[in-house]
This record gives sequence, C-alpha cells and structure tokens, in this order.
Amino acid sequence: MKNLRTIILSAMVAGILVVPTVSATADTKDGKGYSHFRKTDHHDKWKGHHGRRDGYHGRGRDHRGRYDKHHYRRDVRHDNRGHHNKPEIRQDFKDVRNARNEVKQGRKELRGDYQELRKDRAELRRDIRNGASKEEIYRDRQEIRADVKEIRNDRRELQQDQARLESARRELKADLRKR
Repeated sequence: MKNLRTIILSAMVAGILVVPTVSATADTKDGKGYSHFRKTDHHDKWKGHHGRRDGYHGRGRDHRGRYDKHHYRRDVRHDNRGHHNKPEIRQDFKDVRNARNEVKQGRKELRGDYQELRKDRAELRRDIRNGASKEEIYRDRQEIRADVKEIRNDRRELQQDQARLESARRELKADLRKR
C-alpha cells in the first residue's frame, strides 16, 4: 500500500512538471522546436527580392532546429567597402601604409638604440667599479653622449613620421567623406 501511494505521488509530480513543457511546445510552429518568428521576422531586410527570406539558403536547421544561422545573401553595397576606384583615394591608402611602415621602422631603430645605450651605461658602471683609467671612462662617456644625441635625432624623426601618418589619415578621411 505504501509503495502504491509513493508511485501515485511521484506520477502526479512528474505530470505537474511535464504540463508547462507541453504548453511551450504548443507555441512552436508545427511542434518541430523552432519558433515562428525565426522563420518570418526578416525586418524587411530584402525588400523587393522574392524567394525565401529566412536566411536558409539550403543549409538546413542548426542543432537546435533553427534556421537563423546567419547565412544571408550578400549585400553588395557593403561587400566591396575596402575597394576604391578613385586614384586619389588609392594613393591616400598607400600614403597611410607607407607612413605606418616608417613609424614602425623608426620605433624598431629607437628600441635598438636604447638597448645599445643600456649596454654602454652598464659597461661604464663596470669600468668605474673595476677602477678603469680616466681615459677609458672619458671615452665611454663620450660614446654614451653620442648615443643619446642619436636617440634624440631618432625620436625627432619618429615624431615627424607620426605627424606624417596623422596627416595622411586626415587626408584619407576627408577624401572618403567627399566620395
């Protein structure tokens, strides 16, 4: 008798848990697990085009039974955004690319100069610690001064390259707006 009561009670609990899922599947179209809005809610994306508008294009449903896998037809206005036929705009892109490469090269040279300066300073400290002659210390300091001067020149060139890059970018933006 006790087992029968337990079985009936557990069957009722299971029935209560199943009822909401049955009503949820009644809301889906054809009971196949995909909602009706996924197939038809295209927000007027392809006005004037005929045929299927759900992004399906022969690929079938995903593992959840949905058609919204984002395999939409191509939008020609946005596909060719990186290509410009005007020679002026093409030249602007080349100028920006060249200026970027100059800045990159300048930074690389500056890093190398800084590393060399660090090595020279470490060598000077070592010479001072080891009691090197005054002439050797003087030569090391002269070398360090020359490195610092070179770094300042490289920094100035890098700033000029960055200014050229910025002006090339501004020119490109202006030409793209005029398009």
